[in-house]
Amino acid sequence: METLLPSYTIDEWCEIEKVSRTKFYRLRQLGTGPKLMRVGGRYMISHDAALAWREARTAEALEAA
Repeated sequence: METLLPSYTIDEWCEIEKVSRTKFYRLRQLGTGPKLMRVGGRYMISHDAALAWREARTAEALEAA
């Protein structure tokens, strides 16, 4: 049986990543924010999307160095 990984609200994700909601929406406008999924009436960020976002930002930082 698979273990379900957590999903995060936008506020939870922002707290974990230490970014403001304003920065989150700027990232989304730039196309570099995490992928969102709709659950019921709200948007959530899956654990996999959060990891993919972090890996992409890490790769960008390494390329720039």
